Amino acid sequence: MQRTAESQERKVNKKVAVSFEDTIVKVVYASSHKGRTVVQKTMVFKDEEFDSFLKTTKLPDLTVICHFKKFYSDTMTAPPAKTVYLKKIVESEIKKRFPDLKDFSYFFSIISEKTSGEKGPREIFFFAVDNTELTEIIERFNKFGKSVKYIYPDILTLSSLIKSSAELSGKTVLPMFISGTDRTLFLVRNGQLCFIRVTPSAVHDLTDLDVDNMNMTVSYCRQKLRLNPEFLILLNAVKKEGPLNTIIPTTPITYPTGVLASEETLKNFMVPVCAIVFGQELKNENLLPIKYKTLYTFRSIASNASLVFLMLSLISLVYILIHISQISMVNEKITALRKELTEINAITAAYDTNTEKMQHILPLIQFVNEAHASPDMQKALVSLKFLPMENLHIKSIQLHNRKDFLLMQLTGVIHAKNYGDMYGIFVNLLNNFHKTSGMTVVSKNIELRNGHFQIEVENRS
Repeated sequence: MQRTAESQERKVNKKVAVSFEDTIVKVVYASSHKGRTVVQKTMVFKDEEFDSFLKTTKLPDLTVICHFKKFYSDTMTAPPAKTVYLKKIVESEIKKRFPDLKDFSYFFSIISEKTSGEKGPREIFFFAVDNTELTEIIERFNKFGKSVKYIYPDILTLSSLIKSSAELSGKTVLPMFISGTDRTLFLVRNGQLCFIRVTPSAVHDLTDLDVDNMNMTVSYCRQKLRLNPEFLILLNAVKKEGPLNTIIPTTPITYPTGVLASEETLKNFMVPVCAIVFGQELKNENLLPIKYKTLYTFRSIASNASLVFLMLSLISLVYILIHISQISMVNEKITALRKELTEINAITAAYDTNTEKMQHILPLIQFVNEAHASPDMQKALVSLKFLPMENLHIKSIQLHNRKDFLLMQLTGVIHAKNYGDMYGIFVNLLNNFHKTSGMTVVSKNIELRNGHFQIEVENRS
């Protein structure tokens, strides 16, 4: 994979995802561009330490993922209808089934869609959370000036991972995800959530009781839901010693493609990474309460309106100043012409004489200026004092003297154990050029398959 020019790098979409998992908080910084995601940094905090991080760190709009202790989910049937009407039907059904749930946010998915021409109701799965719990989470960020743009349950982001798998997207599977001492079993059919069951445990590792719960859940799906799970997926569960006596086979999960990160990072930060990678597909399932969506919309409109007003004011001010300056200049010129009309001919003649003399020596002046303006090659080479670097070999350095600057072309190779280390060394090299006075990186290219790179730098010092 090759890195594009610097102008294209500005289009990289930088994202931050925060995942609350039992008593710890995981944070992932990543950038996305043209379907590829680069995990730049990961952090883990104890829950009580996270506020200090929020207080001292500048963050963009955030995606937050939670393991909700209390949620409301079930399946229902609904007649064929447009999405806007279907939402009202689902909301009404949630209120009917859970009368104590007054103010809530929810999402739903159609898990048995009819083909064209078929009549009859559609089967729908819904997931709802009390807005009181969501507000507590969001206000924890708001009090430090951080905005939460999206909020999802952990199992939703994980179901997107299964949906993206070519081997599993069309099957009915039963994944298990462990958060603290909670075991969450959720049924996924054709990439859509159908059923959720949470069971507690006293330890983190799998036990025989967990295996019994898995088998009981499979039996429940077959008997009550009329759905037959084909595989069991242990997403982050540590497999117990000895045989795993489940009534259906287990199968591993394939991590999302197009993500530049180590396998250990993908395993330990699976939930927030999936939230970033599948962010576009998850937007319709956003649990952010409507009052915050409205607030952020008004805030964005106000911000844009303020910017437009400021620009128009600046343009108007410049326009006025230009015209005032022009009027003043015209008046001064008229006054000067009236006073010095008799001297114009003499001034013009003197100007023509001096101009003719200057034409003879102008080439010499230009030659001297260009000689002094040319960058010093020796000084440019001395400024490369940060070379050589560890695990980086420079093969060639070429210098080309341009009119106003010195163009430096460097080629070399990076020796690293993995793509992440290679990319890190390359970024450090670029940062050294940026830190050097008078140097600007105008082009860069690296081939991850062999570590060969080429950099072009303008030196104007």
